[in-house]
Amino acid sequence: MKSNNIGSYCLIGYNQSQGFACLNSEQWRKPCEDYKVVFSCNGTFCSGCQTGWFDYDDPTGMGDYEVLSQLLTKYPKEICSQPLAIEAQTLSGTPALSTGNTFQVYDATYGFACVNAEQKGGSRCEDYRVRFTCPEEFCSAECRTGWFSSDEPSGTGDIESLMQLQQKYPGQICRNPLSVKAQTISGISALNTENIFLAYDTTYGFACINSAQKNRICEDYQVRFTCPAEFCSECRTRWFNRDSPSGKGDYETLLQLQEEYPGEICPDLWSIEAVTLSGIPASQTGNIFQV
Repeated sequence: MKSNNIGSYCLIGYNQSQGFACLNSEQWRKPCEDYKVVFSCNGTFCSGCQTGWFDYDDPTGMGDYEVLSQLLTKYPKEICSQPLAIEAQTLSGTPALSTGNTFQVYDATYGFACVNAEQKGGSRCEDYRVRFTCPEEFCSAECRTGWFSSDEPSGTGDIESLMQLQQKYPGQICRNPLSVKAQTISGISALNTENIFLAYDTTYGFACINSAQKNRICEDYQVRFTCPAEFCSECRTRWFNRDSPSGKGDYETLLQLQEEYPGEICPDLWSIEAVTLSGIPASQTGNIFQV
């Protein structure tokens, strides 16, 4: 656990003025979970518009290649042709520059490439995902989320319910979407698969049941939602995780985060959100937070 000499921020709480803290000594039956936090800022803090996260490759072969030209082909109209910037992180949310991996390419022109043979000590590349910053006009037409896939058809079928997705990806999907689109993991529109759907609407989400299909099972689907414009206009930071609960507790204080990540968190915050590293909202963990 890192030092928690938080000076004038010694009052422990869960609010945007101080950040987040969970004390092991105040829990009833178990220690604090390991949390990460994200902040909402006013719109002027964010520049450009960001795409959703994309994960095209994995490092099982030569390495992990998230190439812009390939992503543009697989996800048409979801990435601008000339991005302003690129950001890469592991699937668990760790920034690429914090992993210890060496990168062959990491720029907005080509994309991202991590080659296994170039890593030190016989280590391999992590599994990465990338997102791009595009000109504002690229995002102004529609407010759309990234693609989400929380299930696969190996059991009853492929269930991508809105409620479950909102719980798994807090803050990434609006409360009342305007529309929903489903496609297979390979990019084929759900309506072109010949599957029969139990649900395909913004109230429930999407559901394909194996027993309702003719001589086949459901494809593996992913969904995305169109939201009101104001949902996309909110300016949010990335997720931050500077501490773990191995000592006194988990301290994600605003002062320390601003010191460790200069320029990445706005000085005047609108709100703070905390979830466990696995994505469970702090309010659902059973932990106690002192204000």
